[in-house]
Amino acid sequence: MNNVKKYTGIVILILLVFFKIQGSNFVMKVENIAYDAYQSLFIKKDNYDGVVIVDIDEKSIGEIGQFPWRRDVFAKLIDRLNQYGSSVIAFDIFFSEEDKQNPKKILEEFNIESEKVIDSDQQLLESINSSKVVLAILGDVSAYNKDNNSKPKTNIISRGDNAANHVYNFKNKIGSLEKFNNAAAGIGTISYLDSPDAVLRSIPLFLKIDNDIWPALSLETLRVLHDHKSILINSDETGINLIKTRKYEIKSDPNAIVYINYKEFKKEHYIPAVDVLNMSVNANKLRDKIVIIGSSAQGLFDFVKIPNGDVIPGVQTHAHLIENIVNDDFIIKNLYTAIIENILLIISLVLVLIFPNKILPKYSIFFFSGLVLILISSSMIVYQFNYFVDVLYIILSSSLLFLTTLYFRYLRENEIAIENEKKQIVLKQEREIAGEVQKKLFPKEFTNKDLIFAKNVPAKDVSGDYYDYISMNENEVYFTLADVSGKGVKAGILMANAAAVFRSMAKLEKSVSTIAKFINNQVAENSYQGMFITAVIGKLNIAEKEVEYINLGHEPIMIFNKDYNFEYLKSTLPPLGIMKIEDENFFQTSKIDIKDKNLMIYTDGVTEGYLKNNQELQVKGLEQELKKNNLVKNEDIINHISSILTKRDLPLRDDVTCLIVSGF
Repeated sequence: MNNVKKYTGIVILILLVFFKIQGSNFVMKVENIAYDAYQSLFIKKDNYDGVVIVDIDEKSIGEIGQFPWRRDVFAKLIDRLNQYGSSVIAFDIFFSEEDKQNPKKILEEFNIESEKVIDSDQQLLESINSSKVVLAILGDVSAYNKDNNSKPKTNIISRGDNAANHVYNFKNKIGSLEKFNNAAAGIGTISYLDSPDAVLRSIPLFLKIDNDIWPALSLETLRVLHDHKSILINSDETGINLIKTRKYEIKSDPNAIVYINYKEFKKEHYIPAVDVLNMSVNANKLRDKIVIIGSSAQGLFDFVKIPNGDVIPGVQTHAHLIENIVNDDFIIKNLYTAIIENILLIISLVLVLIFPNKILPKYSIFFFSGLVLILISSSMIVYQFNYFVDVLYIILSSSLLFLTTLYFRYLRENEIAIENEKKQIVLKQEREIAGEVQKKLFPKEFTNKDLIFAKNVPAKDVSGDYYDYISMNENEVYFTLADVSGKGVKAGILMANAAAVFRSMAKLEKSVSTIAKFINNQVAENSYQGMFITAVIGKLNIAEKEVEYINLGHEPIMIFNKDYNFEYLKSTLPPLGIMKIEDENFFQTSKIDIKDKNLMIYTDGVTEGYLKNNQELQVKGLEQELKKNNLVKNEDIINHISSILTKRDLPLRDDVTCLIVSGF
């Protein structure tokens, strides 16, 4: 039995040494566990106060409105930080497309000019141009390049071998619009390298993207802070060995990778964005500080898992990197640590080969425990000097210690999971209550379903879509279908206000134009920042088979007959709530004869919804589904559409709502 144990131990150790030499995925996973353990046990106090995070947090979103915010909000944020005397401002977010909420652009689409309406993109551009602002860029492996003309702001000096041969390479990049990048003082990467367990331990200080070398956001921010023009990269055939600015020297691995030395991050280094906008922050917290703008809001999903097991906002990693650079405090993994690891591994193997046969079995646990303690003590001492010595051999020498550590980690993660589950249950209950209240706003099923039929399938518990129809007499039916530019409870509340106006005005038998004007002004006065409503409002004359309607920024109305000949009635007016309008003549209606035709109104959740094959339905797909299934009846059409969009295992990304008025 002793020989079996001996040879089993030898075989296991030899195999593990072989895996170590080969650098297998298994070894990397175990090495990561060791690294994470040290980061947890020896986390240091943060002694650097030069950087703060202006946080797009739940409080800020609650007061300012849903994210993304209009660009003039960010312009104001930059201006406020300049007033506070901040040294440099870095963004951990992109401005990769034109502001969809820009009031000026929205009105221009409908050929409406108004000097009172702001150009939010222009305001942001002016603020960036007048400040020390660093924007973010991300390496992208896709073939589509959203930012193919922007160039780095940093002059990279490559000494020795070409540094571009050693840094990680991405073919394309995603970043802010070129006009914003041109105005910025610097542009830095926020790219992470993929990790099998999704734990962020290291980060590249340089990336090659589209044949240019780009510095990391942290390094670029410090360059802009000190008004440096260049960064030196020293390398040879083995890789990069030194990164240098006029103020800092950084030792990385051969691929410009550094291991982050995470510190206890002070809560006071997080400042809500809304407090900056309201100028309610102590000036000393921002004066002469490096400011990074990012998000900790749960709904924006910008979080990373770090070695000690915590989950932190991604923006915080840039703050840690800046602190590591300033204090020259990175964790070092290099040739010297590899030599120490190999020596300790050889010693362990020799001891395992000799001593098990020299001592009684009951003392074996004490021997291995002592060996593990010696190895742990040695590696702890080395770690105090920021050199990480891989403890793979420690974990392999003592399965008991490893399993115990793993067990306690499991308990901790399980406890967190249970707490999170409880929180989610409470939140779900609150959303369900709100959803039930909203469902009562929808009309009861119309007596004649063959004339008018509608259905709503919400993406969340509370829908941002709405439909209604009211029969005022035997010959006239008012109807509407609308979509709020947002989701969740706020969208539901705004839609409830609009629904109340529609029903009250329809009961008074007001004109379609009058109804549109009153709803528009109600929404303009009561909407949350950046929210508006697209809608179709109409009145059906049953006897004449004629519909008087108005399309306010909504999807085109589909008209088709039994032969499936399709035509579309496009919107000619902007969405409701962009601005208050008193002139009722602004809301011009149109009339259409629907005899032997179906009039179908739908939200973008229909055409942009995903089918089971992960393809968008789109307008052409909608036409094909009607033809293929020979669908003409209202109820059959709508039930079929909702069915094919909800067959996927994944949840809907948007509310699905349809309304059909039939002239058959």
